Amino acid sequence: MNPKHFSPIGIDFDYNEFRAVQLNISSHDRPITTAVTTLARKGSRKLVPSTDELNQFAQLLAQRGFVGNKVAIGVPKEHSSFHILELPPKGSGAPINQLALLEAQRSGAHKTKDLQIGYWTQPPKNPPSKFPSPYYTVACETEPLDELIDQFEFADLIPISVEPIETALVRTASSHSEFEQDAINCILEFGWDHSWAVITLGSTPVYTRKIDLGASRVRRQLIDDHAMPIHAINTLLNPTESLLNNESKVGRILSALLTPLLSQMMDQLDTALTYVSQQHRFAPFGIVLRSGYFANLDQFAYATAQRTGMPTLMLSPTPDSSDSFYEPITQFEYKCSPRINIATGLAKGAAA
Repeated sequence: MNPKHFSPIGIDFDYNEFRAVQLNISSHDRPITTAVTTLARKGSRKLVPSTDELNQFAQLLAQRGFVGNKVAIGVPKEHSSFHILELPPKGSGAPINQLALLEAQRSGAHKTKDLQIGYWTQPPKNPPSKFPSPYYTVACETEPLDELIDQFEFADLIPISVEPIETALVRTASSHSEFEQDAINCILEFGWDHSWAVITLGSTPVYTRKIDLGASRVRRQLIDDHAMPIHAINTLLNPTESLLNNESKVGRILSALLTPLLSQMMDQLDTALTYVSQQHRFAPFGIVLRSGYFANLDQFAYATAQRTGMPTLMLSPTPDSSDSFYEPITQFEYKCSPRINIATGLAKGAAA
């Protein structure tokens, strides 16, 4: 197979698993998903993967039909921060990159001042402000970022791009017609240790709120309080709605564990939406797209719609989630589609 016909491999990971997506970009109509896979991490206590882990993952990618060794990876949120900064407008001649770096260093968000910076302008406030232009800046500590790139290279997986998860998520979401271009939208990413509310104006990220809860808390309670075996927990981490629709003991347990987590998540989401709506007073509210763990559950959808009053949909890698679009490795991995949104956005961005 000609590597030119395929995107770099988008790779997203947390403490629980690796997720990878590669796109066939030779299609004239639209890219199609060539391969999707996940690999569980076995009790890793360090977010940056070890060489052994990545060697195992590289072997799995080759076995499952991925083409080439070029990869696109996301900036780990645990080592990065975001900032809303007032900086001179583009074209002013001011050293915007240097100013953004200085402001990120002064914020105290990192223990070190050795940072890498990415930034983009935000849509102007409405009503317009006389102050300098607002910028969304992502700062990442250099040392863990370099370590991450080195570890991938040691496993002969060559990073050609590294980007914030915000832009990867928005890239996936922008293919959905419901993601309104003039509205305040939200992508709610239910993560492993932390979750994130990425608020956009149209398709531009304008605010991110970290939510200190995730699927690992559900896993811990299932082990500590219910003595559930690991293989059963792995199934529950991406359950089908039928599991909760029945009256099984497992369904009732999972529903009970998710209820307080979703309530806390909605509190944080409400705060984020309120902040952005105050900054962009005349922008209408759009949609909330659910991503990550448990995103396919009606319980998640109901909690979101009830609290925000906004329509909500599960974010899938493409608007058309028919089986003909995907070539899943296993049925379980295909059901992981809400969890591969970041990896899909990384692959699309690197293919552009």
